[in-house]
Amino acid sequence: MPTCVECQSFFPIEEEPGRGDCVRKGVDARQTYYSARVVSQDKDAARCDSFQKKVIPKEALH
Repeated sequence: MPTCVECQSFFPIEEEPGRGDCVRKGVDARQTYYSARVVSQDKDAARCDSFQKKVIPKEALH
């Protein structure tokens, strides 16, 4: 089961441990914009249409 903390759109909030912003890019006929909402890091992301697994650079694995 994927969780929000494993998603590229999740950004932790320092003041609120265990929570973060889910930031998504949107485009409509007139503009490009970003929307954000606060989510729990352990929320089930299995049904999220925007879930994208974070990519860990090779340098970080050493």
